[in-house]
Formats: sequence, C-alpha cells, structure tokens
Amino acid sequence: MGAPVDTGGSLVRALSRATRTIATRVEPTLKEAGLTLDQWLVLDALAGSRGSTMTELGTDTRLTGPTLTRVVDRLVMTALAFREVDSADRRRVRVYLSPRGRAAHRRVSGKLTELERELLAATDMPTTLLTSLGQLAE
Repeated sequence: MGAPVDTGGSLVRALSRATRTIATRVEPTLKEAGLTLDQWLVLDALAGSRGSTMTELGTDTRLTGPTLTRVVDRLVMTALAFREVDSADRRRVRVYLSPRGRAAHRRVSGKLTELERELLAATDMPTTLLTSLGQLAE
C-alpha cells in the first residue's frame, strides 16, 4: 500500500482519480481483446442475464441511450452479441451474448478479476469499499 493521496476531502476528486487509475490499468487488457471499456460493461451485464432490453442494459451499465446503442451496434457487428424480438412482447428487442461473446467474456473476465484483486489489495478494506461504492451507485 502506498502513501495516502491528498484529495482535499473531495469525493468527486477521489472517485475521479480512482476511476482514471482503474481505467488506465484495465484498458490494455480490453484493447488486447479488441474491446472498449463501454463494450466490456455491456458484455459483462449480458453475461449475467438471459438477454436484456436496452433499458435494462442502460440501468445496469449507466450508459446513455445514444452511447449504449452505438456500443450494442458494434457488439452485434463483431458477432459478440445479437438482437432478437422479445417473444412475450413483440414491441421489445432483447440483446443476448453470442457464443463468441461468451467466450470473449470468459477470456477477459479472468484477466480483469486478477487486476481487480491487485487493485483492491492496495486498499485497507476492500469489501467495505465495494459495498460503499455499490451504495453510492444506487
């Protein structure tokens, strides 16, 4: 664990610094897999579901509508995901991981889990940190 970083007691500053540090560590792994951070967030959300609507994906990832549409379009174009009309409500479209998307998720997930372990090991209370961040996100 390094020396404490002075953020002047600012939540915004501390979270911004942490976000940028994490992105800097994660992006090379994602780039190697041909993914952006936003694409990873959608793949990861889809991996934990049995298909999601765009609204559900927006809630899960916190991506804006236009960004989410571009990300899903790109995942569909690269055959990592596919869209299908919802059988229960034909007005809705659901997004699913393709077999190729599941394989990509498995490959990247292991690497990111290890990175997350390293990053969390640098904190005093990793479980408390994750719980607190989850509460802030809600």
